Amino acid sequence: MEPNLLMICTSSFIGVFSVLVFLAVAMELITRIFPQKMVKAGADDTAVYAAITSTYSRLYPGMRINNIEEIKKQH
Repeated sequence: MEPNLLMICTSSFIGVFSVLVFLAVAMELITRIFPQKMVKAGADDTAVYAAITSTYSRLYPGMRINNIEEIKKQH
């Protein structure tokens, strides 16, 4: 019984494809059962402000961050 390379590759491809299809279906079901919660604007800004403050503190040591504002682009 000699191993047929084409048959081994085909069965491996089908196996991987089957696992990926199963995972896609499972993720689709999970996202339908547990939809994403809508977050109010500005509700989770504390983490963003902390990240910005720590980044600028490393870039400019000894300086104090007083105000963080969003600059909106005008089209």
